Amino acid sequence: EDPAIAEASIIARLHHVYRVVNDAWTANDLGPARAVVSDGLADYLQYWLDAYRAQGLRNVLADMRLTHHVPVKLVRDRHYDALTLRIWATGKDYVVRRDDGSTVRGRRDRDRAYSEYWTLIRARVRRGAPRVDGACSNCGAPLTVTMAGACGHCGAHVTGGELDWVLSKIEQDDSYRG
Repeated sequence: EDPAIAEASIIARLHHVYRVVNDAWTANDLGPARAVVSDGLADYLQYWLDAYRAQGLRNVLADMRLTHHVPVKLVRDRHYDALTLRIWATGKDYVVRRDDGSTVRGRRDRDRAYSEYWTLIRARVRRGAPRVDGACSNCGAPLTVTMAGACGHCGAHVTGGELDWVLSKIEQDDSYRG
């Protein structure tokens, strides 16, 4: 229903979200990812970062890149559109000890290919092409997100999909039920 939404614009947003989330995960700081993930997913990801930290570990994602993606499901209700894409990606995924940097799991020198199902949501009434520049979809200012999920400049809530597509769910191949 939105002529500004073309496959290329959704894929550009997917690539943007993928890069931001992976960079934030590796930095152990979800702050930059708050602009592109839902509140619930942010809480989930923070739980796992804290669990790694409590064990003295850190999960590193290096040279991560999407290699393929296919839309698998679009659900529309009164409030939201939810688009699930199966993504294939590759990169170095390993776990290190925080104190000495020694590798606990994975390989620093070899890419690991994987696939997952990523669900992006956006308010059904929202129109326009998704942003891929890190700016607020409401005011256009560089996006800094408060703890409440609001734009630090205009105060608009940006983490619930009201303004742009946000990642709300990541599912592994063995748990996705379509």
